[in-house]
Amino acid sequence: MADTQPDIIQADGEDSQKEENFSKISILDLQKKYEIGRDPLYARMRYLQIKTWKVSGKAYLYADQIAQMDALHDHIKTTGRMEGYPVPEPSGPVEEEQPTSSTLAVAETQQLSTTSNYAPKQKRSQSSQVDDTAAIVQSAQNKAAGTLIAENILARHFIENPELLPDNLKEQIKQSGEMPSIDPFAYADSLISAAMASISAA
Repeated sequence: MADTQPDIIQADGEDSQKEENFSKISILDLQKKYEIGRDPLYARMRYLQIKTWKVSGKAYLYADQIAQMDALHDHIKTTGRMEGYPVPEPSGPVEEEQPTSSTLAVAETQQLSTTSNYAPKQKRSQSSQVDDTAAIVQSAQNKAAGTLIAENILARHFIENPELLPDNLKEQIKQSGEMPSIDPFAYADSLISAAMASISAA
């Protein structure tokens, strides 16, 4: 009696292993069964809220999940679409949700948005604004002074070297030197006469 007990236990273990292997189907076998690609298969699984079980690094579905997939396949063959088939309760392993890259991207975007929205709310102190204004004024004054200094230096250079002036300016200078001389007393008499005539007319 004691000698035969280990054989019975081993047989039960083998039957259990066989039953487990029969009750689960790999993703690749499901693709062959339904004659569809990987993406359409996973689209159906998402519709049915099915998550795969991982065994030795491979993804499987178990009997209850396969039954749902078979029923959805029949529905698609009849209607040509998944919509309309009742969505069951989620099935598969419950895993702690990890932040995906898209979730992290949204979080980073929100953080940047919060930071950028917060920055303008920090009003600059009045002393900082005064310092900025003073710096701008000083810069403008320096530019104006530099322009005037350059103009004076160039003017002195052309005064000392009038031959460098353009021809039209040379002609105007020449004409100014040829103006007729004026007798100051005669010019004064003419101004007095015009003034007296204006007074008499009034």
